[in-house]
Amino acid sequence: MRFGFKGAGVAVLFLVSLVGVGFAQTGSVTGQVFDPGGAVVPNATVTAKSEVTALTRTSTTTSAGLYNFAALPPSLYTVTVEAPGFQTMSRTHVVLNVAATLPVNFTLQLAGAVASVDVQDVTVAPVETDSFQLSTVINSKQINDLPLILRDPYQLALLSPGVVTSTNNDGGFSVNGQRDRNNNFMLDGVDNNDTSVPGIAGGISSANPDSTQEFRVITNNFDAEFGRNTGAIIDVVTRGGGNQFHGDAYEFGRYNALGARDFFNKKGSPQDPYVRNDFGASVGGPIWKDRTFFFLNGDVQRFRTTRTESQTTPTAAFRTGKFNFIDQSPGGQVTPVDLTDPANPNNISGLMQDPTIAKILALAPVGQTDNGDGVSTNYTFASPDALNDYNLTGRFDHKLTDKHQLTVRYIYGHSAETSPFHDEFLPGYGNTASIGTNHNGVISLASALSANTTNLFKAGYNQANDGFYCNHQAIDAVTGFDSFGKGRDVVIPYFFTFGCSALGDSNAQARLSSTIFLGETFSVTKGAHSMKFGGEYRSVKDNNFDDFSSRDTVTFDNFSNFNYPSYNFNGPDPSKSPVGSQFEDLIWGAQGAVSNNTENQFFTRAGVRRANDLSRFRQHEWAAFAQDTWKV
Repeated sequence: MRFGFKGAGVAVLFLVSLVGVGFAQTGSVTGQVFDPGGAVVPNATVTAKSEVTALTRTSTTTSAGLYNFAALPPSLYTVTVEAPGFQTMSRTHVVLNVAATLPVNFTLQLAGAVASVDVQDVTVAPVETDSFQLSTVINSKQINDLPLILRDPYQLALLSPGVVTSTNNDGGFSVNGQRDRNNNFMLDGVDNNDTSVPGIAGGISSANPDSTQEFRVITNNFDAEFGRNTGAIIDVVTRGGGNQFHGDAYEFGRYNALGARDFFNKKGSPQDPYVRNDFGASVGGPIWKDRTFFFLNGDVQRFRTTRTESQTTPTAAFRTGKFNFIDQSPGGQVTPVDLTDPANPNNISGLMQDPTIAKILALAPVGQTDNGDGVSTNYTFASPDALNDYNLTGRFDHKLTDKHQLTVRYIYGHSAETSPFHDEFLPGYGNTASIGTNHNGVISLASALSANTTNLFKAGYNQANDGFYCNHQAIDAVTGFDSFGKGRDVVIPYFFTFGCSALGDSNAQARLSSTIFLGETFSVTKGAHSMKFGGEYRSVKDNNFDDFSSRDTVTFDNFSNFNYPSYNFNGPDPSKSPVGSQFEDLIWGAQGAVSNNTENQFFTRAGVRRANDLSRFRQHEWAAFAQDTWKV
């Protein structure tokens, strides 16, 4: 005997949205019940039972034969319909995805010799006829089967139509031409957006492949319950436990033995190491069968690599103060330089080699390759980096009563990296290190208040505490620092900046941001109407400082700035010769003659200097929505 789906008629959707909200992490199973003649069957009893946790919901069809199970957690369900005078009918293995409105209609047969009919392994309609959203579901099979070079499931968002990688440095993605910072990241139904640096894929807390059950990327025509942003809704649900124990342990590795060399890491020298290990374990199962379940996951990433960096450093002769500058342009000449004798008539400034500059340049090794200009070499050196990152996820699901389901989930992440940008100017000087922690927690309560009314309450909290820190101690030991711990950066013409220029001439930049989230959705089915009402509140906090240019910075380019020569150049007029201009500033730098001295300092309203430019941002967001799906 074959059973098909009865046409549900026309779905008319009325939406009202104030400001913009967004919380789901659940789905809905809805449909209509018909008799063999196509008439609706009111007061039929419909039951949805999870095949994983035995969670059971019961509803009664309305006068229009309509039923609706709202706020169901994503799972496999068996949906059963019973009505007096009709055979009981069940559909098994009904797959409900996150943020889905799944139509499952029934056509009942009159009661006879067969008391019930089971339809096994039914594939329900792939098109959500009760929702106009354009979206893509990435399920656990895709997450585990498709190649992920960094084991980042959010990379699979690129499988959705209209989604492309952003062209900026955030590592996020653009949806339908929107900026990456316009995406709204949700984790188990609560806010997971990075307030300070929006756009980073995954938001504040990123779930790994083993802790992610599935996620949905909604790209257009959002339901009224979604809002806040004009980009995509990335709606992630974490794994939970079930009535069967399950667990795994894993280890993934990438090694330089199977990789190519960096361009500057030439053959004949040891290959730069590259070792990435990602390992962890998961376990989940019942604490109390059919009632209480748990899931735990721990994921660790260790990354060790070395890149070959290069720097322009002085020759041994230049360090002595007596050297020959070679103009390598066609027809160029040699200019002998002697900075050891202040009476030298060619020394226009009369200044000798500055001892502090000489001390700084003495820290820079003579390079492996001579540049042929008599003053500089190219020095290549190893730039190591070490990343230690771990992520812990814990989830607890408990059936308080037959009508109330409680979920508690918490994620903690920690990351520390010694030199992610490989931006040191010399080995052990000026590299930027990063360290960060993140938290994301949720408490949700789904309640079946009656056969046709459901309420979903969610409370969430997220926090990001991240910082970047310049390795400035060795620099300050040479150039000194003030009472606020701010050192000095020295910009040496022709060579390098001795300081924290890679971090904007600051010792550190850091931020502490958090969001408190409260949301509620009330669903009711009445007649031909499936209605939703809800709202949410966000309390956003962000404390940060960047301290740009807070280190005292000195430059020596007197000729470029003021056209004043320091030494007689054997060649064209330095003001008309790029090489001559470089030569004059080179000598000014060796003599330590300051052309500019800049520093940003920060003050209170009372005019008292303070250590940094710490700012405090506070914002309160309120939102509400109403939605009616009317079958006519």
